[in-house]
Amino acid sequence: MPSLDSAVIVVAGIVFLAAFVNGALGYGFSSLTVPVALVFFTNRILNPAVVIVEVVINIYVLLINLSGVSAVWRRVLPILIGLLPGICLGALVLTSIQPGWIKFGTYVVILPTILIQAAG
Repeated sequence: MPSLDSAVIVVAGIVFLAAFVNGALGYGFSSLTVPVALVFFTNRILNPAVVIVEVVINIYVLLINLSGVSAVWRRVLPILIGLLPGICLGALVLTSIQPGWIKFGTYVVILPTILIQAAG
């Protein structure tokens, strides 16, 4: 059996905790996972893994709530259209910035927000 690296064990624990919070609140998986996991892995490794997990979670939630899609579709469509420029610009920025600055920016923005939310 291959040995598990301590980083993998820590990230797996954080992922399980984040999945629990996501199940209870409906959001928060990435907000909890990314800041801690960036300590151990670069964004080039972490982002695809988190995106795959988020896609699976969101498809599951969509299938559970499929009957309500027709009621909210008109309100969701402008959001989807507005996401397209942000996705393109974000991909361009991520490819042009050094990974260390991305980590620093993630910690500066996301961690205080999580702590404020946790404090109530």
